[in-house]
Amino acid sequence: MERTRRDTLLGLVFFGTLAFLLWATINLTDLALDRVAPLVVHFPDAGSAEAGTNVMVLGKKVGKVGAIDVDYDRADLPVKMTILLREPIPLTDKAIIEVRDAGVLGGKQVYIDPGRGTRLPDGAELRGASQPSAFERIGNIADGRGELGQNLNGAITAIRTVFQNMADEETTIGRLTRRRDMYDEFLQVGKNLNTVLEAVTRGEGTIGRLVVDRGMRDDAMRFLANLAAVSDTLRSTDGTLGTLLNDRATAQNLRSVIGDLAAIVNDAKDGKGALGRILRDDKLANDLADSLAGLSALLAKANDPDAGAFGALMSDRETGRNLKMTIANLRDVTDRLTQAEGALGILINDKDLGVRLRRIFTQVSRALEDAREAAPIGNFVQVLLGAF
Repeated sequence: MERTRRDTLLGLVFFGTLAFLLWATINLTDLALDRVAPLVVHFPDAGSAEAGTNVMVLGKKVGKVGAIDVDYDRADLPVKMTILLREPIPLTDKAIIEVRDAGVLGGKQVYIDPGRGTRLPDGAELRGASQPSAFERIGNIADGRGELGQNLNGAITAIRTVFQNMADEETTIGRLTRRRDMYDEFLQVGKNLNTVLEAVTRGEGTIGRLVVDRGMRDDAMRFLANLAAVSDTLRSTDGTLGTLLNDRATAQNLRSVIGDLAAIVNDAKDGKGALGRILRDDKLANDLADSLAGLSALLAKANDPDAGAFGALMSDRETGRNLKMTIANLRDVTDRLTQAEGALGILINDKDLGVRLRRIFTQVSRALEDAREAAPIGNFVQVLLGAF
């Protein structure tokens, strides 16, 4: 009984081990790669990959290269690589398929990045690329190929050009390195610069005073502050210049004024208007010259006390004193009139007297009218009495 139980347990272990080995053989070897449709990718070259090369998706091993064929009729992508997968890959239009180094020491792998874009339809043509190995990149640098190789080649070429220029006396560097006079000139420039710097440190000259003299430095700082204030004012519309610089309406008005002045100048050049006639019309210019000459003669006579009443009035001191006295007397008379002094002042300022005087004038006027109306009757009586 015990032996039967032991044999049974041994048989279960044996057949379980066989089943596990069968499962591992199917899932961990190429026998499981037939579950998913293979990918066909076209490359410009195989990049030293071969059948059995591992296929990695974002660092995960998902399959192997099944076969590599060459289509010699296709010049751009002659290598057709069949990739066997254990699971489907959702490739997009941003997908990356490259043959890369598996490590620093060598080996190849096919790296696939599905990308983050629009899903590719089934049967779409897939294109890949192959990256050179580390040693190939180093070789490209040495050969001057690739971005780094081209930069290194350009740097070496530039260095060689510099050394060639140093050996050429026609260039500045060549003259400096091969001719003594150029070196002496640079040495003299250095000495002069050193002299200037020493003078500055001693406070000599304008720059030296700015560096050493605090008063002058403060004046310069105040000047710069005032200049900054003026600049701020110019950037604003507070002042006249700031308004002209920043106010668009004022600028347009100034532009209009300048345009009007230009039009006036053009009209004057063409002889239009009074100014244009003065500038272009000879007769009017002569008349204006004669008028100015007459005015000059009039002013000359006005300065001559013996040249008439106006000259005496303008230049004779005695006449001026008499005129001043006359004006003073007139002012005294007007003051008296306004103060109701004298008969005429009372007549002007006393309202009651004016009313009474108006009444007297009215009565006198009526009496005169009555007398004028009675005059014909008196004449008739005189005629009649004279006849008899």
